Amino acid sequence: MKAALAQINPIVGDLKGNAKKIKEFISKARDMGAGLVVFPELATTGYPPKDLLLKPSFIRENIASLRGIIRETGGITAVVGFVEEDGGLYNSAAVIRDGELIGTQRKTHLPNYDVFDEKRYFKAASEYRIFEAEGLKFGITICEDIWVDGVLCTNIAEKGARFIVNISASPFHAGKLGERDKLISTRAKTGGVPVIYCNLVGGQDDLVFDGGSCVFNGRGELVARARRFEETILVTDLVRGKIAPREEMIEEVFKALVLGIRDYVLKNGFSKVVIGLSGGIDSSVTAVLAREALGKENVLGVFMPSKVTSRESFEDAKKLADNLGIGFTVIPITETLEAYLKTLSREFRGTRRDATEENLQARIRGNILMALSNKFGYLVLSTGNKSELAVGYTTLYGDLAGGLAAISDVPKTMVYELARYINSHREIIPRRVLEKEPSAELRPGQKDREDIPPYSLLDPILHAYIEENKSIEEIVALGYDEALVRDIVWRVDRSEYKRHQAPIGIKVTTKAFGSGRRMPITNRYRG
Repeated sequence: MKAALAQINPIVGDLKGNAKKIKEFISKARDMGAGLVVFPELATTGYPPKDLLLKPSFIRENIASLRGIIRETGGITAVVGFVEEDGGLYNSAAVIRDGELIGTQRKTHLPNYDVFDEKRYFKAASEYRIFEAEGLKFGITICEDIWVDGVLCTNIAEKGARFIVNISASPFHAGKLGERDKLISTRAKTGGVPVIYCNLVGGQDDLVFDGGSCVFNGRGELVARARRFEETILVTDLVRGKIAPREEMIEEVFKALVLGIRDYVLKNGFSKVVIGLSGGIDSSVTAVLAREALGKENVLGVFMPSKVTSRESFEDAKKLADNLGIGFTVIPITETLEAYLKTLSREFRGTRRDATEENLQARIRGNILMALSNKFGYLVLSTGNKSELAVGYTTLYGDLAGGLAAISDVPKTMVYELARYINSHREIIPRRVLEKEPSAELRPGQKDREDIPPYSLLDPILHAYIEENKSIEEIVALGYDEALVRDIVWRVDRSEYKRHQAPIGIKVTTKAFGSGRRMPITNRYRG
């Protein structure tokens, strides 16, 4: 039997568009000789639909769209994720063939951690059914089902299943592919039957789904895998097939960010983005990602110098824009800053210059970018990284301004890795950008290390505190200075109010700020 893994990129809430896409892929699978075509979890609605699931009309239209899909299944069996209603809502898979609904399989394990909140919407089932395609019996699991129950695949196999289908919407983070492969291989080997794994692809708000749909045989060996980070269809049997090359970690992060930017921009009705280019590493990497995602004609870089901006920063920003072929314009802010200071001179009389005057520069730049956004319909990409966002080294209504924080889940040290990856074949980001010491250039001679700890120390401590949830004592036990750890933890905790007002970012680590980390703003716990 040939099976087709339809790794589609749906849009949440676009019920008609998603149904149309599913029908097109059913037709493709049939034309390619497949007897079975498998779609991802909640393919009809997109994932995650969140509180759309609380709208009765949404549920009805989802079921109506499935009826239209059923009519297109002549000569092929299809497994399609949808929302089933039966005294409650179920995250289900429909098995359809020759214009008929053969049956449904409901999800039994509902994830309720990190970015998942399925118990808010769905009821859990407890039974598994056996279906048939071209004379072969099979069972179905839905995403989390294959992750949490080590004996589930064995139980399904004992019921006579010759293979198991898993339909998924499994979000990306760096290193996730290795975790999935190990898991699916173990389940296939334990059950002694092949596992067909079909995963969603595409960006949805802060999440990226990387695809990587695959087949493992009953010995736990990978026999086929679809390309990641793109919509595609993989047709294979359960014994052998094509295996797409596996990306290195930094390459997969790059591709995830590109996909996340592209889908967020285009799915939300934009086509062009504007970026504040400073001549620094963060804005340079963001510009490269945007150009890769949207094309050079859809990216505008804006350089906004003040009196303290170095000539080198202008040269590096201009060279980057030239290398990328993107639009580039210069809008000085010196006169605007002087006007602000004049306006505030009476209120500021008798005070010393401090971060207030520095932050005014960032806020002027944010206003300029938002004005360009309003006038021309650009989406502003903010350029702050995870390290800065974590410790509050950002300015509200300044460098935090924007519609999408493209690299806000990328630690500073990883930003440099991305830059080196980008330059691995030819110099796109000017070499000086990678070599010069980081600086916000908001006062003469300013360096980041004067305001925050060196990134080589900061990032591993942030990783331990944010992603691993280690206490201060546990982090100190790793060999870090206690005063340094306490200072960093204090900065992270006191900056929560800023992050709640920051634009949405793209998740690429195991724990991103946003929907997967819900800390209170008012919070006196220190540990």
